[in-house]
Amino acid sequence: MPDPSTPQATPSEGTGYTAIALRPLADGEGTCAYAVNDAGTIVGESGSRPARWDLDGLPSALPALDGFSGGRAGSVNASGVIAGTLYRGEDLHPVRWDPDGRVHGLVLPGGMVSGTAIRINGRGSILGNAMRPGYHSRALRWDPDGEPVCLGTLPKNGETQAHGMNALDEVAGSARDGAGIRAAVWWDRTGKIGKLPPPRRATACDINDSGAVLGDGVVWKRDSGTTLLEGDPGFTTGQVVRITGSGAAIGWGVTTDRHATCVRWDAAGRPTRLVPLPSDVATTCFDIDDAGTVVGESVNHGSVRPVHWDTEAIPVPLPSPPGLVAMVAQHINRTGTVIIGYGFDPAGATYRGIAWRRA
Repeated sequence: MPDPSTPQATPSEGTGYTAIALRPLADGEGTCAYAVNDAGTIVGESGSRPARWDLDGLPSALPALDGFSGGRAGSVNASGVIAGTLYRGEDLHPVRWDPDGRVHGLVLPGGMVSGTAIRINGRGSILGNAMRPGYHSRALRWDPDGEPVCLGTLPKNGETQAHGMNALDEVAGSARDGAGIRAAVWWDRTGKIGKLPPPRRATACDINDSGAVLGDGVVWKRDSGTTLLEGDPGFTTGQVVRITGSGAAIGWGVTTDRHATCVRWDAAGRPTRLVPLPSDVATTCFDIDDAGTVVGESVNHGSVRPVHWDTEAIPVPLPSPPGLVAMVAQHINRTGTVIIGYGFDPAGATYRGIAWRRA
């Protein structure tokens, strides 16, 4: 990897990806993509309806339960099982769609008044959060058969929030302790909670299959202690977002000139800055594949462009499909074959999802 202090790089020739607009279910609707699996199944919403797309950008509607007016599909596993959320006014309800499109409501434990499903793993386990009266959140996991598991709480406080789940049903998130202070926690596959050790941070956002947990500026490793995610003297770590199976992590912070800058850390915590495209001044990153390709945005004053950084941390712009102005790349599947994001449709005055297929 290049040295973190390397000056702004020049994009390589060609993007390596073809841009495809994600069409709406009905004329005039905006579209938004939230997840893509390695087979290229894309899920999200069209207008306010849950939808999925094939690799040609053709949509199909996902059915809703009776009485629900809309929703969105938020996660899809390798088998094509989809997790998402339906809504009826302010009432939110978690659901699962089978690969053939059949919808199943997920049971909320007693005392829960609404809930969301945020992630599904390869086993078919679904991660989510429910709400108790008084707007108190509770982290949940549903087993592949749909049985709900309430994840444990810290003593003297029942408020928890889940953020990430691995293939083993282990979960990372946050919980309030007896003093009402939020702390980073993880749950084992039985739902038992554990408070993460110093340096203690407020939340844990992701967990990989080796059990390494990513928090604000730190990685907690199951068997080898803690790794701090720092930068060079001109950089201060801010938000972290993803960790790969090999332990590489991404996030962003600020430079001494107050510009947002992305960083990719290797498993040992060594940083590599992800620099902007030429003429731009800042970057934000959102996802990383197994090989280390990162996706995000390159920002100038008043403009934003979608970008991916290759394994050597070189920024490469992503193209716009016909009729759209591409803006942001938000997710990439594990193999790096499909990137999803969105752009603006000037003719329709709305935002549309975009898929970039690797050539």
